[in-house]
Amino acid sequence: MRKLVALLVALAAAGGPAAWAATRPLSGSALLAVDKRAGFRNFLPTRMLPGFAYASWSDSGGVVRVAFRNKAGWKLEWRVQPMSGACADGSTKTFQLDGNKVWWAQIGAEQEAWRCVFALDGKPLRLVAASTTPPSKLAASGLGVVAASATRY
Repeated sequence: MRKLVALLVALAAAGGPAAWAATRPLSGSALLAVDKRAGFRNFLPTRMLPGFAYASWSDSGGVVRVAFRNKAGWKLEWRVQPMSGACADGSTKTFQLDGNKVWWAQIGAEQEAWRCVFALDGKPLRLVAASTTPPSKLAASGLGVVAASATRY
């Protein structure tokens, strides 16, 4: 029993909140600024593709945008936008990831993976992970994992 308690204490010390914050795609002052500005729309991804790091964020026209980039110059944009129509509108593929249904489509030069949720005020939102990097270099399911991981902060 003592060994189990010692193991649990060691795991808690090694993997506590400071370690979790380091693995978030967005943390610190940027996370606080988005959370404060976004209000009921403060849905952000909890997982990001390897090599991608936070670059910037904006809130314009009712759409929260968070940009991520990797060293190769690929861009991934996270968007929280108002939803109109059905969630599946425009999709060409679907995935079941992390218990969430995610839709995907190539729209012009941009590929998008999204899922839909309701904000605390009851308004429907579309959570979108989008990139102009072609699917041959950045898999559709990769964007889907980012979209599926989103949660309200």
